[in-house]
This record gives sequence, C-alpha cells and structure tokens, in this order.
Amino acid sequence: MSKLDVVYRSILLTKFFTKGWGNPEKLKRIFEFRKIISNRETCQHLVSRDYPVYIDKVEEYPQYKVLDGHFLSPLVHHLPGVVPKESQIARFQVLLPKEWPADPLRPVCLHLAGTGDHYFWRRRTLLARPLLKESGIASIILENPFYILQPICFTISIKVVGQSPNKVS
Repeated sequence: MSKLDVVYRSILLTKFFTKGWGNPEKLKRIFEFRKIISNRETCQHLVSRDYPVYIDKVEEYPQYKVLDGHFLSPLVHHLPGVVPKESQIARFQVLLPKEWPADPLRPVCLHLAGTGDHYFWRRRTLLARPLLKESGIASIILENPFYILQPICFTISIKVVGQSPNKVS
C-alpha cells in the first residue's frame, strides 16, 4: 500500500478502498488524462463517430423498444493497462419510443448509476419508462461495469470453493 493510501485510510471511517487506491503511477496517468478530457476541444476528438457499439438484444413493446448492448471502453485505448479487465466492456440499455412525439426533436436522457445501483431495473422502471411514457424522452442507461460480473464471480466461487452463499465473503 502506498503512503497516500495509509494516510487516506487513517482518516477515513468507511470500508471503501481498504486495500488502497492502486498503483500510484496509474493514478498519475488518470489525473493527466483528466486534463485532456476536461478540455472540450481535445475531448470531442477522442472517440470517433464510427466507434463500434454492439446491439446484443432488442425487445419490442407496444409503445417502445429496449435495446441491450455493449462497447469497449475508449479508456482501454487511451490508458492501456489502467482499466481493469472487469471494467473494459461497458454495457447499456436504450429505451426508444416507437414514434417520436415531436419531430425533429428526439430528446434522450443519459442515466448513470449511483452507488448501490448495479443493474438496469431500478433506473429503467422508476426513471426511464415514466420519462418515455409521459414525455416521449428516450433513455440510455449505463451499467456500472465492475458490477456486471459480480454475480457470475459469486456463483463461480460457490461452485469452485463449495461454500454456501452465507460463507462467501
């Protein structure tokens, strides 16, 4: 653990980052990249307009459709070796009305996950659907990338270790 981590842990009361913030060199690279993305002129050219985005599934409903998809995080290219393997693929859902109520306007709301909001259900049900049905506003819901694999890893650890869910830490 770095000295920064030791000082930070000594004043922090929560259980977040108990094993440190990671490699200090990677943190430096992230802070340097922050300067690039905070400049609108340089940031707008970091991801090309034809960056590959994959639609994995489409569900049709009477008033709207839901698209599930994924893409490789552009940070994988801009900060090689910094993004953990579990966070390299970004997953999303898009809710689109079958008919836009106000052509040519096509409003879209981007929903980012808050702490503890690891899946699509809550934001889709409580935010995106009402926006769509009441105001014709589409939604893009981004998943917290690390949490996508947690249930899979949890299941694998139970099968491999042979423990019950109550004993897995």
